[in-house]
Amino acid sequence: MTDKTSDLKDPDKNTVGIIGDGQLGMLLCLAAPALHLDTVILTNDRHCAAAMAASSAIEGAMDDADAVASLISRCDVITYEREDVPVATIAQLRAAEAAGLVSCFPPLSAIEILQDKAKQKRWLAENDLATLPFVICDGEPAQLEQAGKTLGFPLVQKALRGGFDGRGVQLLRDEASLQESWPGTTMLEQFAGDFREIAVLVVRGRDGQTTHFGPVDMTFETDYSVLDTVSAPAKVSEEVETAAVELAYRAVEALDGVGVFGVEMFLLAGNKVFINEIAPRVHNSGHYTIEACKCSQFEQHLRAVAGLELGDSSLRQPAAMRNILCTPALKRENVHREAGTECGNDAATIHWYGKSPARLMRKLGHITAVANSTAAALSVVHQNWERIQEEALKP
Repeated sequence: MTDKTSDLKDPDKNTVGIIGDGQLGMLLCLAAPALHLDTVILTNDRHCAAAMAASSAIEGAMDDADAVASLISRCDVITYEREDVPVATIAQLRAAEAAGLVSCFPPLSAIEILQDKAKQKRWLAENDLATLPFVICDGEPAQLEQAGKTLGFPLVQKALRGGFDGRGVQLLRDEASLQESWPGTTMLEQFAGDFREIAVLVVRGRDGQTTHFGPVDMTFETDYSVLDTVSAPAKVSEEVETAAVELAYRAVEALDGVGVFGVEMFLLAGNKVFINEIAPRVHNSGHYTIEACKCSQFEQHLRAVAGLELGDSSLRQPAAMRNILCTPALKRENVHREAGTECGNDAATIHWYGKSPARLMRKLGHITAVANSTAAALSVVHQNWERIQEEALKP
């Protein structure tokens, strides 16, 4: 475990510790100076973009007790850019919080519920929060067969932990495909059928003050189920918007949440809204807020966890965001690309995450555009995506 700097926390500033060192952590660190907040990031790589953006960094794994202890000693509050915080680290943070050494937001109890899909689904059902029917199955053939009879086909199988960006999810189309199901304990969920995917971001402060970013439409890359585009606002009726926002608020309040929560939802026929998953952190569906809203999701999360007054989440203009997913051409070109932003065509903004090495379908950055309509903004981000690919293919 090593420190980027040995300085103690500044007694005149709130210092926010961040567990996780991906692009979400980097973007949180970039939003902190405007709020006069210091950031300390826990990272495996002191040279990563998130570490470079932070006020200081502690090098160590998420389950490195010495590194976590150093983070606790340096910070007033600790938050997370990912929910898969190790069990031992949660226990260490809980003991530190009980001793009055640090505050952790979102609450560790919320992290424990939401990082495990079985716990999350059961919690949703117990709290009467609309979600699709499901079965927790230990992999026995008789259980799988019964799940098929109970839920019908196709079935969606989800790993209980660690699944994101299309990983840990597969579709079982018929009874014969049960032979291809993953072993061990997993969750089997009823397939949503003809549906759209939308998301609402709820922000809740330490004092219970709440605000939100309105529903957005999400589309996914078909083969890998990775988020492809987001458009804001979502093309939904006032009735659906009200139902989605109310459902998201109820969920976050039931968790006693503090910070930004990404509430992903299925919109089914008949305008019925069901919670798919909840992420206790800033979320890919909210990246557009940097350019399109008065206060971004990253600023709002820091405000919430640091105990500051929440900002204005209003959407200034319709917007669209497209993830820059790694293709073979971009993999070759991205080796030495640093993190940062650049201007694209038609006033688009391109954010690069400085990820190297690049893996196929990994998120290397995102493109955001604002316009007079979501259709126009989507057109701009698609044009910029095509340009980026064409330039990567040049010899």
